[in-house]
Amino acid sequence: MFITIAIPIYNAEKYVANAIQSVLNQEHKNFELILINDGSTDNSMAIARSITDSRIRIIDDGVNKGLSERLNQIAKLARYDLIARMDADDIIPADRITRQIKFLSENPSLDLVSMGLGYIDDKGVNDTFNPSNDIEFTLDKMLNGKHGICHPTLLVRKSWYQRNIYDPRMKRIEDSELWLRAYLAQDLNVGFISDVGYYYRSDNTLSKSKYRTSFISKIFMIANKDICKRLKSKHIAKYALKLLINEIIFPLGMQYRLLSRNSSSNADECVIIKYNSTLAMIDKSLSN
Repeated sequence: MFITIAIPIYNAEKYVANAIQSVLNQEHKNFELILINDGSTDNSMAIARSITDSRIRIIDDGVNKGLSERLNQIAKLARYDLIARMDADDIIPADRITRQIKFLSENPSLDLVSMGLGYIDDKGVNDTFNPSNDIEFTLDKMLNGKHGICHPTLLVRKSWYQRNIYDPRMKRIEDSELWLRAYLAQDLNVGFISDVGYYYRSDNTLSKSKYRTSFISKIFMIANKDICKRLKSKHIAKYALKLLINEIIFPLGMQYRLLSRNSSSNADECVIIKYNSTLAMIDKSLSN
């Protein structure tokens, strides 16, 4: 079975080679890899072009359109019926795609499969998230972000993406809004593999503006959904409060203590060993 794997790229020169190589190292070899530039101004695309493989397709129009637009573009460009994506500063273990294809093949009624992830920085794995295999969605959970779906870990049927496109207005919450919209349309049929199948680079540059944008977008999203007034008022108030707290903690320098992940490792030893093995395989491939 052939699938599409895509990496949107924006100024990721430090990590993009590892991201690409982690895809090329997949046990499942039948794929196209779309590298789509979103107007990078660094050496990301020069690095991407230096990696030669017949399965790679490079899309580069030189314009910064944003992640939502690029993800919608990927769904249109994809040649195959299953689409996986990842961020340009992350890496994936060699068995990710194999396990996800098997899962969807065994569960034809599902459109998406999400996996657990390990949070990484330049020192290694410092934490993990392992979603439950039997999450029951409710509207309150969707509004709270307690759905367990890890956006970059997904393998998705192309037909689902054709029915459910990202909304470019939803800055920094394009995924949460899409899950909520699909849930309300009774079109969110997702399964979970709780094991770690993705290594996500934690954002160590905590930004007041990023959090502000996220909270404002969430308030806008909830205000414009056709949901009961009680839940709408409750969650708008919650994110308005978070917006206020955000404006307070950054000037006081409290953001790293309150928002960042602990630098000491809370990850299982097996996760750390697998991550180190994945990284060693990438380094070996790139050095050849």
